[in-house]
Amino acid sequence: MRLEVGRIVAVQGLHGELRVLMDDPSIPLEGRILQVEGEEAQRRVEKARPWKVGAIVALTGVTGRGEAERLVGRRLFGEDRERPGLSEGRYYVHDLIGCDVSDETGRLLGTLKAVEPKPAQDIWVAEGPEGTYLIPAVRATVLSVDLKARRITVRGGGVLGPDAAG
Repeated sequence: MRLEVGRIVAVQGLHGELRVLMDDPSIPLEGRILQVEGEEAQRRVEKARPWKVGAIVALTGVTGRGEAERLVGRRLFGEDRERPGLSEGRYYVHDLIGCDVSDETGRLLGTLKAVEPKPAQDIWVAEGPEGTYLIPAVRATVLSVDLKARRITVRGGGVLGPDAAG
């Protein structure tokens, strides 16, 4: 299974290096084989160094700014089996999407559709029959995550739901 490692957001310099925005910048990239969205051939990460919210990487076959510019906006994928384990309470976005989201009473709010990174904390977006719910990804709101059962339980009082706008 493919795991999204990050998204190429900009070119760095003139020699084809790329700025990659990552959910987890601690994931080591150097030496990994990655798939660039829209390409059939895989590329090796020749060099990688930390950058604000990700990494600056050099990929095989990308030697100039022009080649790098055509990759901006594309996602990078790696093999799921290569991903490092995360500490308790941290999850890969890939694993969370599609989980059922219920409040502490057992009422189904919907299915997790997206994770939106924000400065203070991520916001999880669940969509259900009553509308869209915005869930701050903090321990006070997210009570439990069971990836095997594909179920997330949240504290209803910490969730912004469809009735909050009215």
